[in-house]
Amino acid sequence: MEEINQLKRDGLSILAISNLTGYDRKTIRKFLLKPTAKPEYPPRPKPAGKLEPFKAYLGERVQAGVWNARVLLRELRSRNYNGGYTLLTDWLRPQRQAARVVAVRRFETPPGKQAQVDWGHLGSLTQDGEARALWGFTMTLGYSRRMMAEAATDQKLGTLLRMHEAAFQELGGVPEEILYDRMKTIWTGTDERGEIVWNAVFLDFARYWGFQPRLCRPYRAQTKGKIESGVKYLRRNFLCGLLGREPGSKEELNAELRRWTSEVANRRVHGTTQEQVLIRWGEDQVRLQPVNGRPTYPYRDDEQRKVARDAYVSWQGSRYSVPWQYAGKEVWVREHGGDVEVRYGAERIAMHQQAADRHQVVTQNEHHQGIPLGGPRTGKTLIHIQQGAPVVEQRPLEAYESLAMGGSR
Repeated sequence: MEEINQLKRDGLSILAISNLTGYDRKTIRKFLLKPTAKPEYPPRPKPAGKLEPFKAYLGERVQAGVWNARVLLRELRSRNYNGGYTLLTDWLRPQRQAARVVAVRRFETPPGKQAQVDWGHLGSLTQDGEARALWGFTMTLGYSRRMMAEAATDQKLGTLLRMHEAAFQELGGVPEEILYDRMKTIWTGTDERGEIVWNAVFLDFARYWGFQPRLCRPYRAQTKGKIESGVKYLRRNFLCGLLGREPGSKEELNAELRRWTSEVANRRVHGTTQEQVLIRWGEDQVRLQPVNGRPTYPYRDDEQRKVARDAYVSWQGSRYSVPWQYAGKEVWVREHGGDVEVRYGAERIAMHQQAADRHQVVTQNEHHQGIPLGGPRTGKTLIHIQQGAPVVEQRPLEAYESLAMGGSR
């Protein structure tokens, strides 16, 4: 640059030239030694952005779960932020992406703290010419990944509870909490506050065994933490090994399943912990709540049914009579030693021999004795008119004569 050469010819020192031009002294010295080189401009510090003073506050707000840009903009305005909405959303976008990555990160649970239950479809079982769905149950301890697995042909609550108790025995105790997908067997919905409404029998079962049930958030299996999918692992590892040599019954399938969990699933080196499952299981056992020979939960495999208006209740494809006074009420039905028992609360109101085939109607005549054939009128009040021939009034002749005389006047 000619300016530097001229200043040097004028006798100015390198320090003076630096003060006048703003170039670094080393840059000026290099240029004077090699005049063809273009001097480098000193890097200029970027001015602080309008959002910069508020980033610490924004970090606190997003940590608290506030991601709505309009809400955040309103809060920033009250703190004298004079930047635009787009500047805020441009900053939020990568923060949201980073948060999503963190949200699905696996986390580990301490020994005895947690187990996860999975309940999924395995295929079908044909017995006596009738095909039935086949379901797989797994319970996996969160710390060691020790697994218990069993197959069933229904998803009734009684079956689920029985499998829980078998898992407690096999795994060596009861964890503090158990996580579930949102299976309708154990919960009925949410209340007006958004709180989970648990199936009353299942919640009593959980209290009996001393564990806290928890549900995953909808469509977010990652809230299980380690995202252990027991049934998926069972399908990909166990079922694949059975193709071409399928067991002949559910009992044979469960025998194969127990062998597989013992020899394969629970002896593997887990991909996440990089330790053998059985080694870590020892630490789990110490922290699990002991079973201590506690008897099974006193559950009766009842199902709730509504009595039809004709005083029959449906059960396993057939219909059974109940006293007509219970029409429209909710009752409990169960199989009891080859019989079908119907209860209303604690009272047994009917007992029938179970129908030999489906689509049968089983009736005890005394249930319908005295049943009203009608009831109080509940429809519209209507009037019925029957029209006949017109009625002609008969009068004496004197009345007509008097009318004629009066008309002539």
